[in-house]
Amino acid sequence: MISEDIRKRVIKIVDQKRDEIVKFAQELVRTPSVTGNEGAVQKITARKLEGLGLKMDVFDIDIEALSKHPGFVPLEEYRKSYRGRPNVVGTLKGTGGGRSLILNGHVDTVPVEDKSKWKHDPWGAEIEDGRLYGRGALDMKGGVAAIDMAVECVLETGVSVKGDVIVENVIEEEAGGNGSIACAQRGYRADAGIIAEPSGSTISISNRGAQYFRITVPGKADFLEVKWGTPNAIEKAMLIYDAVDKFSLMRQQEVVHLPSYKFYHVDPEKIADPSLAAMARLLVENPVPLGICKVKCGTWPSSLPDVCIMEGSIECLPGEDIKVVRERFREYIDRVAKSDPWLRKHPPKIEWFGLWLEPSLTDPKHPIISTLKRNFKEITNAEPAVVGGGGSDLRCLTKYAETPSVVFGGGTGGGAHGNDEYIEIDSLIQSTKIIALTILDWCGYSL
Repeated sequence: MISEDIRKRVIKIVDQKRDEIVKFAQELVRTPSVTGNEGAVQKITARKLEGLGLKMDVFDIDIEALSKHPGFVPLEEYRKSYRGRPNVVGTLKGTGGGRSLILNGHVDTVPVEDKSKWKHDPWGAEIEDGRLYGRGALDMKGGVAAIDMAVECVLETGVSVKGDVIVENVIEEEAGGNGSIACAQRGYRADAGIIAEPSGSTISISNRGAQYFRITVPGKADFLEVKWGTPNAIEKAMLIYDAVDKFSLMRQQEVVHLPSYKFYHVDPEKIADPSLAAMARLLVENPVPLGICKVKCGTWPSSLPDVCIMEGSIECLPGEDIKVVRERFREYIDRVAKSDPWLRKHPPKIEWFGLWLEPSLTDPKHPIISTLKRNFKEITNAEPAVVGGGGSDLRCLTKYAETPSVVFGGGTGGGAHGNDEYIEIDSLIQSTKIIALTILDWCGYSL
């Protein structure tokens, strides 16, 4: 436990560094780092951690070595080169006798689809009404700022941590997690881990499994005049689209018996953050998302298409195997296709591609959770809800780095992956305080 004097000292230091924390987050946001182009922002994080005196490990991912790892995500457009987009790892070496901790955050962001639809410059890091706006402000450069600055604030207390603190600023989370997997393959391990994704008033102890899929539905190219009786790829694809939705409804019912389901069926009234409460309401109805989100078909307005290609994602909860679930999905689609005379002879082709995640779950009784809850209540005077999470790098730590981990930090806000993304500055400061206290609480310290 942290002494009252040290606890007050940490909180005071974070408050004194409020402007510095915000400016660091702004610097990160002002540096575009869409997945595949993280090099510039990693120079900033490396400079920060090196300036704190941490033992640095800045490394480009070895594709050949990583491709042999069981968790490797084979996204072709991101496999062209990892040169110049390094992972940045800094280690604060403990004096001994304490527990070790990994603090993990990703620096990559999703793209800005249409800048004209933003009120605020996506790369401007503008501040208005206590909010910091910009692509990645919430997801998750705020979290990166929180963990990096939390370590700085701990160092400024003058105490020495007993356990090692490993800060992982990683690339490519948005594309599936190869950055964090590479850290695990490199040998980084700890007694616990915190991934500082935006979590608001929750502590997430799991991630869902997921797999992208592509269904190619054949038709017959011909004149529009002969549409009656001609196998139309769009019409046949609608049959398959409907089958995907039916399978999705079946999935929502069958997962309610899984032990992990209770963490995806949390009372929204227990979650203070409005955006996370809204997500909890959605998960009550749809705990395992499945659907088609992209359709490509046809080349000419008056020609029947010979093929329709649909892409989507299928997910599963901890306690399930994503490979088993996706094969059941394939079998179901095959059965539906056989009910149609055309598709029986010309079956749709189902492919798995790109992003895939294995589900994982950290023991809800693990002491890192009670440690975080204690420090969360100290700073916010509220109890965080323990919930299940969606896609994240959690399984990279829990499954591949043998590090029981949770998702916590970053703060609250809105617009992640959308327009006018923002983080509440007060929540960023709170997250920094909670993480700094947790470092000392978990790792131990000496004066």
